[in-house]
Formats: sequence, structure tokens, C-alpha cells
Amino acid sequence: MIMLITVFTPTYNRAYILPQLYKSLVEQTDKSFEWLIVDDGSVDNTSELVAEWKKENKIIIRYIKTANGGKQRAINCGTKEAKGELFFIVDDDDYISSDAIAIIQSDWGKIAEAKETISGLCFKKVIYTTGKIIGKDFPEPPVASSLLSMIHRYGVTGDMGQVFLTEILRQFPFPEIEGEKFVPEGFIWNRITNENPMLFINKGIYFCEYLPDGYSRNVKQNFKQNPIGFAIYYRDILRYKEVPLMGKIKALIRYFQMQYYILCKRKS
Repeated sequence: MIMLITVFTPTYNRAYILPQLYKSLVEQTDKSFEWLIVDDGSVDNTSELVAEWKKENKIIIRYIKTANGGKQRAINCGTKEAKGELFFIVDDDDYISSDAIAIIQSDWGKIAEAKETISGLCFKKVIYTTGKIIGKDFPEPPVASSLLSMIHRYGVTGDMGQVFLTEILRQFPFPEIEGEKFVPEGFIWNRITNENPMLFINKGIYFCEYLPDGYSRNVKQNFKQNPIGFAIYYRDILRYKEVPLMGKIKALIRYFQMQYYILCKRKS
């Protein structure tokens, strides 16, 4: 059964690179998706760019502009507005393979009997400048697992491309912390997949690169700007039995580091 998929993109001042994602969506072999863009207060020409694409009418595009509040507020907004049964987050500096939607439709259709217990599908990410798969391969055949079990039991690391049931995401909104704009996505992904596992499929459908203005390249600054969000994440790690002792010790150290940053932020 073909269903509508929401390809969701939160964006902030990325008009210079957003066209590569648009191109990959236009080239999809399966057009049963909507592209939902939440513009997190961009001051570049993002809105004009999207307006031109909507006029082309090549794919379904929905555009919402909000005040700048960070990626997690944008995700909360997106899950409320999404019309798709599945919710596929694709960042504004990334893109997907031309058969990505077709693959998601096909693999989701194969697990009809398990949909009551599965929260979504997870795919591999690929570095688009080198073609190299990020991290270790997923187990074969596909395994239903929590994210933490996949990391600590199977040794899989690196960024992944998650496709969640929209309704489940609506049940797990991100915390919205006054004065902060970021909470690690793992906080919510761990909570969701701890209750309802994802199916991990060893296919690379998501292409990415780590840009100088991205979160991955600015970790220390991100810690200092969003210490409460990170503290919530690291404290939460301590409660999962899948996390080994050394992992919990590292999380505890990070938690106390965030407490120091919280204190510094309050004094400033």
C-alpha cells in the first residue's frame, strides 16, 4: 500500500546549499511524499527560493516560517503539521538517493505484520564527497532494535537516517528550554526506540557532509550555548541498561561538565 511520506527539513540560512536537496527530491522515482520545510527564522533568500520551487509544481512543498528557536522546536512544529504517515528528517545541507522514497515504501510494506511494535526504519548515511558509508554496517538481515542496543550490542556508530512513524513522534516532543535552542536528537530517539524498536536496514539512502557552520563541527560552542539540553540528554543516558558502565561514566562526566556551563551561563 502506497502512503504519503513527509520529508521534513528544518532550515536556517542555508539558501546557498538547499538546492541540492530540492534537486534530489525532484529526481525521486516515487513521488508519494510531501516536502515540509520549517524555516527557523532565516534572513537570507530562503523564502524566495522556496516560492520559486513551489511555482514549478514538480513536487508537493509546504513551507512554514517561524521565529528562530532551534532545530528541536522546528521538529516539534513539523510533527504537528505533517500529513505523512512516516516522517523522514533530511537536514538542509544533505540530500537523498533518487530511489530513497521508493526504498522506504518497499521496506515499510514488507513489515505490515510488525507495524504495531515498530516505531520506524533506520538507514545508513553516506558521505557525499567520498561515497563512504558512515560507521559500521548494520547487521544482516535487518534487525529490530533500540538505538542504544544497536550501538552497544552490535557496535554500530555514526550518524543514521531515521524514518519514524509521525504519530509516535507526536507523542515524544522535544523539550523547549528557555534561552536554549538545542537538545540532542538521541534524547528522543532513545526514548522512542526503547519502547518501540526501529528496523535497521543496511542501505545507504541519505547523503551528507559536515559543513563548517553545522552542529557537528561546533560541539564545544554548542555545549556552552545549550548546557541544559545536553545535561538532560546525558542524565537520561544513565537510566538505560543497554549502556555499559564506561558509557555511563562518560555520560556522568559530561553531565557535570554541563552543570559547570550552566553555572557559567547564569553568571554571565
